[in-house]
Amino acid sequence: MPASTFATRCLFLLAVMSMVVAAPIPIRLRNTHSIIIRNDPDSGSDWDSDSGSSSDTDNTSVDSDSGTGNSTSTNNVVFATDLSIDVATILQSVKFATFNPVPGANYGTGHDDNKAQIYKLDVDGSVGGSVYAVEADMDVDCDGTDYQCEGNDDGQSETSYGALSAERVPFYVLPQSFVDQQNIRGNSLGAIICNNKMFYAIMGDTNGDSPEVIGEASWLLARTCFPDDDLNGAKGHDQSDVMYIVFGSLVPGGISEDSPTIDIDSLKELGDKTMKAFKLTS
Repeated sequence: MPASTFATRCLFLLAVMSMVVAAPIPIRLRNTHSIIIRNDPDSGSDWDSDSGSSSDTDNTSVDSDSGTGNSTSTNNVVFATDLSIDVATILQSVKFATFNPVPGANYGTGHDDNKAQIYKLDVDGSVGGSVYAVEADMDVDCDGTDYQCEGNDDGQSETSYGALSAERVPFYVLPQSFVDQQNIRGNSLGAIICNNKMFYAIMGDTNGDSPEVIGEASWLLARTCFPDDDLNGAKGHDQSDVMYIVFGSLVPGGISEDSPTIDIDSLKELGDKTMKAFKLTS
């Protein structure tokens, strides 16, 4: 091959190679990593689009069959129950514990004619005090220091036991008449089973409406239970599939009427200790 021809071909190949190197990578390929695995600080969860499920594996995670990443993932929730506690078995046993309905404790949920009956549970004496259970819905209570949350047009600046923050404290709500009738202590422990998970909360507010209703929780607890539903003061979880287990005599430490927050670690410690000893006797 003549030298001039060889040189010409070499120059042509170098030109082609420089064009390939300089060509921009298509956007679809350049962003492949961010499409497959998203660690979005706003979503709060890692999402693997190849597997179609969340990478979370413990019982405080959002269900993997939900098909979406969440804006408020329940991963690593401090007030979630210990993994060793069998939530499904507890829920099943409490659902059938309908031997002792509390007289007069049959309340509306605020949705049509739905009623929720409170039952007194026969539990092992090591738990301590009276224990009650009711299955109801979960509307959002924004009373307290965050009473101006979205959709909460008639909120109050204080809860029944201080000025708790509905955005920072997991609390549930009971009718005032029931609290008075059964001598339920303010801020008493609750184990709330929702969306196949269990979280601990305090009884931080009461409902004194006329008529009284049941099935309310703080903004934090409601959105932790149902992270996909964008719940707020005007939008609750309407289905009566949330189990509230109330320990009327047990109050965790670290609660003050002067503080909008509580000691979540103390709530978690008391909750786990109580639920590990929890056992129905009939």
